[in-house]
Amino acid sequence: MKGHISHSGQTGRAVRLFLLTAAVLAAGCAATATGPLPEENPLQETLLADSRYGPGNIPEEFPPQRAASFRVAAQGVSAWKEGRLREAEDRLERGLTLDPRNPFCYFYLAEIRFEQGNLPQALLFLNQAELLFQEHPYWLGEVYAKKGSCFEALRDTEAASRAYTRALEHNPWNENAREGLERVGPSRG
Repeated sequence: MKGHISHSGQTGRAVRLFLLTAAVLAAGCAATATGPLPEENPLQETLLADSRYGPGNIPEEFPPQRAASFRVAAQGVSAWKEGRLREAEDRLERGLTLDPRNPFCYFYLAEIRFEQGNLPQALLFLNQAELLFQEHPYWLGEVYAKKGSCFEALRDTEAASRAYTRALEHNPWNENAREGLERVGPSRG
């Protein structure tokens, strides 16, 4: 019986190894289908570090008011992810009263407005987030990708293309921007 358990464990490991290998190969094929992804470089490391910057990861050097704003924004993001939009809005707006320069409040309010179909309001929030994320290339990529989605929903493919292109300039690994640009095509101007 013990040998049988060991054999099953080996079979389980072999299956997991096979699935992992298949997933890696599939990802490589997908990347090849859309063109090669940029190789790892310092930008990729910067973007990875920047992606960790967020409302739930508060830097120690933040003053108490800003830290409180980020904590409240993190509650709003959690509510948004769970589909509790009214609570999410309340928390994000409260975060802005604590610190009107919290870019995450604007970004996630834009996400909510996008889901509600209020695209002009989403774009206004994204414009503010763009101003406040200037030192964060990962998040600028996210802002421009969401702007691209807004413009695409408004059927302004030229503006969508420019926004997706800007997203990829800030983060060449942004899949939403890459897929959006494939849908709308390159900018004509």
